[in-house]
Amino acid sequence: MNRCTNPGTATRWLLLVGMAVLLLASQVAAGNEYVGSETCLDCHDTLGASFANSVHGRIAQDRFPGVAEGCESCHGPGGRHVEEEDPALIFKPTPAAGDQASDACLACHQTGVTMEWATSVHANSGVTCVSCHSIHTGKLLVQDETDLCLSCHQEYKARLSMPSHHPIREGFMSCTSCHDPHSGGYTGQLASENTSRELCLGCHAEYRGPFIFEHSPVEEDCTICHNPHGTVANNLLQQNEPFLCLQCHQPHFHTALASYEGDYAAPPATYDPDTGWPGYEGWSGTSHSDGFKRAMLTKCTQCHQSVHGTDLPSQSIPGQGRALNR
Repeated sequence: MNRCTNPGTATRWLLLVGMAVLLLASQVAAGNEYVGSETCLDCHDTLGASFANSVHGRIAQDRFPGVAEGCESCHGPGGRHVEEEDPALIFKPTPAAGDQASDACLACHQTGVTMEWATSVHANSGVTCVSCHSIHTGKLLVQDETDLCLSCHQEYKARLSMPSHHPIREGFMSCTSCHDPHSGGYTGQLASENTSRELCLGCHAEYRGPFIFEHSPVEEDCTICHNPHGTVANNLLQQNEPFLCLQCHQPHFHTALASYEGDYAAPPATYDPDTGWPGYEGWSGTSHSDGFKRAMLTKCTQCHQSVHGTDLPSQSIPGQGRALNR
């Protein structure tokens, strides 16, 4: 069933709006009357000027037609506040107000990304709408998005500075490119209800497949091998090769073999007039006893290049085409 037509969700929002209307009505009944935004601006002229350039100020739309408008649609009736000039007699939707601050926002923001706010990680962690959003200014966020997220999520601040990282600090991506702060989503963290694999493949489509020869971790979860927030290893790998690969795969038997110890030389090639192959001088080198270890325990992808999957069989007969060599 589509979330927009979910009767449980619709009922919840109707109850929320109804409660807000009753709250405002009860304040009026208690002798607290509406005075209009013009009265508010007599004292809060500076705030009013900035608010006029904000999204909310440009909309200038009643939240509860016939009940409240302008400043008082969020702050409630200001009659007693104006009469006694007591800041405590007006509702202030600040982080200290907790859920009441968010309720003031959610009375209007009932659709789209905010539909699932009540079940989101932020809501269940005591974060309110105004913890991140500025209502009276032209800029909706209280600070730059990345800095705002990292002010709480300090554990990722260092990772974004590691040698391999997504281009967030460079400005080509932001936290909300992958994360949805307003809803639960998949495990309450990702920007969609898809798994992390589907989210990654939204940009890295070349690894989607399906492939004839597949690599099991790729089909399950990209984060088995990669850390998206940043790593010391190249390509966002959790560890450098071959240690990452050896967590699942045994090393080749060649690593236990001793190589030839000493110098060697190859004869020069001869020029073939039929093929036009050029001749070259003979070459020589020195082999060490640990040559096999160096070759097999350096970087697996030197040979197994198609680690994400391939449609071409490998040239390895023992691998039966599954060695992902191409």
